[in-house]
Amino acid sequence: MGSDGFIELDQDCWAAFAKYNLVLATGFGVLAVVTRTMLADNVLLLVENGALALLFGAVQTYAWLSS
Repeated sequence: MGSDGFIELDQDCWAAFAKYNLVLATGFGVLAVVTRTMLADNVLLLVENGALALLFGAVQTYAWLSS
């Protein structure tokens, strides 16, 4: 019931985890776009926000597929 065999969580926990990570991925994605447009010379911040958006997006997808 909602377990992937790797982490034992019920379906409600997976759904909440997926929603939380969707918010984080969207937030960091927006920050990456804002950083790109407003602070074009700050490459480190752009890379950091892009990497965090990808990380939380991947975790969100994993949680969504596991629920």
